[in-house]
Amino acid sequence: MASSETPPPSLRQGVRIAPHDSSVSVEEALLAAGEQVGHGNLVFASRVNKAVLVFVKSEQMVHQLVASGVIIRDLYVQVSPLSVPSTRVTVSGVPPFIPNELLEVELRRFGKFASGFKTMWALRKSEFGSLMMWWEVGKAHIRVFCQQYTSHSTSKLKAAVEDLETSIRDLELGLQRDSNPSAGQLLQKKRLELSSFLQERVKGALVRCRFLEIKEMDAPTPFFFNLERSVAQRKQMSCLKLPGGRVTSSPEEMRDHAMDFYTNLFGGEQCSIEGREEILEGLPQLSPEEKAALDLELTLEELTEAVNQMASGRAPGIDGLSGEFLKHFWGVLGADLRGVFAECFRTGSLPVSCRRAVLSLLPKKGDLALLKNWRPVALLTVDYKVLSRALSNRLKGVLEMVIQQDQTYCIPDRSIMDNIFFMRDVMDVCRAHGVNVGVVSLDQEKAFDRVDHLYLFSALRAYGIGEGFLAWVGLLYNGAQCLVKMGAGLSRPIPVQRGIRQGCPISGQLYSLAIEPLLCRLRSKLSGLSLPASCGLECPPTLSAYADDISIFVSSQRDVQCLQDTLSLYERASSARVNWAKSSALLFGCWREQVVPSLPGGLQWETEGLKVLGVFLGTEAFKARNWEGAKEKVCARLSKWKWLLPHMSYRGRVLVANTLVASTLWHRLMALTPPRNLVSSIQQEIVDFFWSGRHWVRAAALYLPLAEGGQGLICIQSKIASFRLRTVSRLLYDCGPSWLNFGKLLLRSVGRFGYHKQLFLLNPEELDLSGLTPFYTSVLQAWHTFKFTRATSEMPGMWVFEEPLFFNVLLRARTLQSASLRTSLREAGCTKVGHLMKAKATSLEALRRRSNTSSIRILDQVVKEVCAALPESLRAFAEDADLCEQWLEDGDYSFPSLEVTPAVGDWHEGAGQLLTLRTPHLGTFQACGKKETYNLCVKVLNLRSLAGVRESRWAEFLGPDSSPKGSWRCLYKLPVEKRTADLQWRIVHGAIATNRYRAHLDPELGEGCIFCSEVETLEHLFVQCPRLSALFVLLKSWFQGLGEEFSFILFIFGPKYSAKKKGVHTLLNFLSGAAKMSIWLTRRNRVQGVGSVALLPVLRGLLKARLRVEYTYYHLMDNIQAFSHMWAVGGCLCSVGGDGELRLHI
Repeated sequence: MASSETPPPSLRQGVRIAPHDSSVSVEEALLAAGEQVGHGNLVFASRVNKAVLVFVKSEQMVHQLVASGVIIRDLYVQVSPLSVPSTRVTVSGVPPFIPNELLEVELRRFGKFASGFKTMWALRKSEFGSLMMWWEVGKAHIRVFCQQYTSHSTSKLKAAVEDLETSIRDLELGLQRDSNPSAGQLLQKKRLELSSFLQERVKGALVRCRFLEIKEMDAPTPFFFNLERSVAQRKQMSCLKLPGGRVTSSPEEMRDHAMDFYTNLFGGEQCSIEGREEILEGLPQLSPEEKAALDLELTLEELTEAVNQMASGRAPGIDGLSGEFLKHFWGVLGADLRGVFAECFRTGSLPVSCRRAVLSLLPKKGDLALLKNWRPVALLTVDYKVLSRALSNRLKGVLEMVIQQDQTYCIPDRSIMDNIFFMRDVMDVCRAHGVNVGVVSLDQEKAFDRVDHLYLFSALRAYGIGEGFLAWVGLLYNGAQCLVKMGAGLSRPIPVQRGIRQGCPISGQLYSLAIEPLLCRLRSKLSGLSLPASCGLECPPTLSAYADDISIFVSSQRDVQCLQDTLSLYERASSARVNWAKSSALLFGCWREQVVPSLPGGLQWETEGLKVLGVFLGTEAFKARNWEGAKEKVCARLSKWKWLLPHMSYRGRVLVANTLVASTLWHRLMALTPPRNLVSSIQQEIVDFFWSGRHWVRAAALYLPLAEGGQGLICIQSKIASFRLRTVSRLLYDCGPSWLNFGKLLLRSVGRFGYHKQLFLLNPEELDLSGLTPFYTSVLQAWHTFKFTRATSEMPGMWVFEEPLFFNVLLRARTLQSASLRTSLREAGCTKVGHLMKAKATSLEALRRRSNTSSIRILDQVVKEVCAALPESLRAFAEDADLCEQWLEDGDYSFPSLEVTPAVGDWHEGAGQLLTLRTPHLGTFQACGKKETYNLCVKVLNLRSLAGVRESRWAEFLGPDSSPKGSWRCLYKLPVEKRTADLQWRIVHGAIATNRYRAHLDPELGEGCIFCSEVETLEHLFVQCPRLSALFVLLKSWFQGLGEEFSFILFIFGPKYSAKKKGVHTLLNFLSGAAKMSIWLTRRNRVQGVGSVALLPVLRGLLKARLRVEYTYYHLMDNIQAFSHMWAVGGCLCSVGGDGELRLHI
């Protein structure tokens, strides 16, 4: 692989490092061998009859490779030129390849997986002189060990299932010959055990395909068993169009084309040194302290933080190791990895596996037969990502020092929504003030992949970043290679001489730094957005950027020419390329007295709107395109899951509705106000999907959190309100967003008072919102879900001069109740406390003349009443003439702290009601979290529907003091299966189709119990039926064994969870759930005429099957102690003997 030319057979020397039944990859063999013999002597590797052959240039190198101990998968190797018969060489001291049938003995020798791995790592490390060499070889050991262990674990579970199937088959054949009651009971027990094992197989399939978390799904269907295959098929590329126009589906031709394409894309391109120097002039610089902080040596604490920040479930790199593995064994590997990085820093190069990335191609828009319409995402090794994340954590602290506010990509406390808000508000302001301006939205061709490395590092130096940090970043790119993943294999390594890897934690920050010189030059050269002086903007904006998505404001032909020249300079300096064919432009205003600028590259002006970062912005008709087909798309997504609904738990349905469906709307709903009927119609579709039939519980109750008796189903209107309240929080307490000044401009139109932040201190009933944009109207309406009070311990500050004079709940001035006086003061520009106090300090007479007030005594009375209304701590501050003189109108002053409570009018919480306002506790508004804000919006906006809803259907039977409060969450706590938990939840809510209920719908069915002659009510079915007496005797004995008294309240509602009794309460809930499920299953079996109706054998069968499955899992994980803590509490159900064997006590 070091050379693209294959040497003749006579010059090849081969080392076979894998047996015929091994799954070792070519890449793995190269990585292991390359470090031992040197990459200059490494020719290539190939697979022959499932064995991997590594070819080197001389027989001496072959013996060196054998002696190094890198051969880890065979008892022997073959050493020979391929042109002569092979010889057999025994390798001493090398662990043999372990067949699956011998792995159990090996696992016992190592003491199961975790301890075995630690032992292996410590023993083998001492055999290598270089820590970096051992790290590379050690990762191959890890992968082999993991593969063998998981293969063995799977084979044991598979054998258990096959044994159960054989037993069931033999019992069925025996029953056909001779009907034996005991054999029938044994057959039923074996079937229950098999069902439980199949449940575990489903979970494994779901985890591997990453569709849903293990705790969210529960159905043993062929669909789930085959999910992994279907997902893999959807990601595969079926065909490609070659340069000549021919379409091919041949894997070899597609791989060759990909090799050529990415070799050209990532190949170096000569850039202009003069252009680079020119565009990097005048960039902002880091301070000496910031530079020194970046240059510090990487510490183990920084690497540990980086490991803890790694997301779970991400695709591994070429070494196959996941972030979860590194997290689990960080105590073993952490210090070694830090040593590896230190050695790499000294040598200037990372290990081969770290330098190689697998390019996974993801489809974009357009013709997928064209390779350019596939986005290359680099699958990097986990150790590379740890280093990159640690460097990223350092760099993020200084980014805002050198990157201005209008670039938001990968900068802390900035987001893509800032860009969308900014462009939306700019368009609204331009429309309101009749501003002539053009917006040019640029599209760059392969923006990340075309960044020249020399330009990148020159830019980093231009910011004042030191050589120490540059050396660390250089490690990430020195000798970098990529292998294209296509079909079922990988291409040969492709040198990466330019481009920033998409998938690397630091890549976004590096790109923002790389493109900032272009943005700096545009800011300094363009005239920007010209607004009237009344708007009060000192620095007119010139652009808005999110990574390479740049929107630029132009006002003349000179601006367009300047834009073109600057882009040309940037292209020469960095090898970037603007795609004018995919760029777009929007023209605002009438341009009657100005010449409309002409655009380069054949680009034409649009007048309706522009698509900005996935959102249509412009005229009302153009913005309506955001909602075209929205409901249809939601319905289409839901329909893909409807056939599976009978097998999905309520938690699974909520996960689908919330995460896979409703979340697709959030990007647009954050920034825009939807049509009135759209939200309600989509909400109805989601509720219908949840129930898939009769609606047993009010929709508003489903929106409540699980801990309060709901299911946490998304309420779209409440989510929109919570988005608007987050906007309020940023308006009031963040000084950074680029859209803030334009948002203030739009808010000032309310009442013509010139208020913006002050609007959130006013009495909402007095506000006239006509003329305000729909978005900010919805913001103020959402704010009214709260009642606010000023913090009692408010410290005085300059904000006191920004306090509004009119409709302010803090200032109850009787004189200002006069509408005519308010109008006079507004026309005179006196609308804030600061205006009034300055007039007092200078001349109230001047204010009287400006306002046409009849008497100065009226104004003097206003001053006295306002000062008297201020709290004592603020009054002295406001009356200080020197402080008043320092006040600047609309200065950046801290907004006062507000304590908020829900605005529910005269509603009061009553006993036995489902709705409670005791949670969440909010406190101050700026401290409110997103989750708490959303939950409060759910309760306030659905107050009318929730008022009067009972918390359970059992109050009359169990007594008025009985309540499920405090127990709801426990119903769903593991290890209870989701379907069992659903049944418990339905029982509490009375959502069960008893015969009495059915008889109301169809009197011919009858309302009697199918086991006795009494009326089958909810209470009869689960508590009062005579057949349940033996069950409750058994439950009482189990509960007493756990130290708890059995009661129907505890049985129906579950325990009120306590951390001190975690083990007991967990098992109590599991037993109650299993008992209820047994009652329900035997009733269903009687109705359908199939299966067992014997209650206690079914219950015991369910418990035994679950205990055996859990024991098998924990035994394989060498964690019997955890099994005992969960399942063997008090020895009630089971125990583990001294020999480690499971003993059932059921």
